[in-house]
Amino acid sequence: MASSAAAFVNARVRGMKSSLLGRNDLEALLDSGRLDQIGETLLKSPYDVELAEALSRYQGAEAIEDAVSRNLVNTFGRLKAMCRQEMAALAEIFIGRWDLIAVKALLRNRHHGLDAETGASSLVPSASMSQAVQKELAAQDTMEALVRGLAAWNSALCRGLVEALPAYQETKNLRTLEDALDRSYFVSNLVRLGSYRSDDAKFIQEILRAEIDRINLRRLFEPRPAGVSAEDVVRELLPRGAISEQVLREIAAAGTPERAAEVVARTPYGDMAGALANFAQTGRFSSLERQFELKFIERLRRAVQRQNIGLASLLRYAWLKYNEVTNLRIIAHGLAAHLPKARLEQELLYV
Repeated sequence: MASSAAAFVNARVRGMKSSLLGRNDLEALLDSGRLDQIGETLLKSPYDVELAEALSRYQGAEAIEDAVSRNLVNTFGRLKAMCRQEMAALAEIFIGRWDLIAVKALLRNRHHGLDAETGASSLVPSASMSQAVQKELAAQDTMEALVRGLAAWNSALCRGLVEALPAYQETKNLRTLEDALDRSYFVSNLVRLGSYRSDDAKFIQEILRAEIDRINLRRLFEPRPAGVSAEDVVRELLPRGAISEQVLREIAAAGTPERAAEVVARTPYGDMAGALANFAQTGRFSSLERQFELKFIERLRRAVQRQNIGLASLLRYAWLKYNEVTNLRIIAHGLAAHLPKARLEQELLYV
């Protein structure tokens, strides 16, 4: 059963969850076609303080971006402050996944030579990186300067980047840096969680293993460059996922996306097999990524119903909150760019 501390946290989280925008709210913002309508809506929501401050310095989509990003950092800070002892450590680990995503976006922009202004819309909110720090890091004009800045900001997550930097500079292969990050976050945290015995810790281990599976499956279904063997691909995969090494090797050696999908169909990711095969043929990962997100959110929903997972409500709320902020950013930037409603709807994730 969940502890009294978890019961207190979950009661607080239920109140916060009631303030999330629903699908009807987001669709109304889309239908309005007006940026000022987003502002009017957010000024009557938990984003009110951050948006009022943002409007004193920015306007339009930039004000929305600043407000929702700062609100996310503040919200995640409140979630972590609610927890104590083991719960605090577990919440920190889980919420850190969004710092990982934000760092990858910064690295990707620098790799492609985008300056701070050009690459601003492709950056994503971080769980604990303020907008000011993100802008400062985005303005670094070399990968070395960016890596040093990231390591100074969060050494636990980013110290592996410093070690991987020489290999990146030699090959210009961005995956070298991304792999270092993934190992610092997923693999290191799984090792750390091995000393915990609670049901909460075991559940977070399950989530991290599933995320490793997501990364490994994407790599296995990506088009393989000439001269790269199945064994070469397997060697680069992350360890400690839920899919066994034997099955990973079988997928890698399948020969065609269709045959590889047949192997995946025999795993807990059977419902993703068709989407993975489609990704292999089109190279477009966005729809597959959304399906993985929905799969993780559904896993969290089921965990909330299991009384022995005390942190489940907090973890699910954190994911829903991040998704809400992502949707608001997509709508704001899309309306500012006068993109068609149908295109924006394809990018939104309703949960």
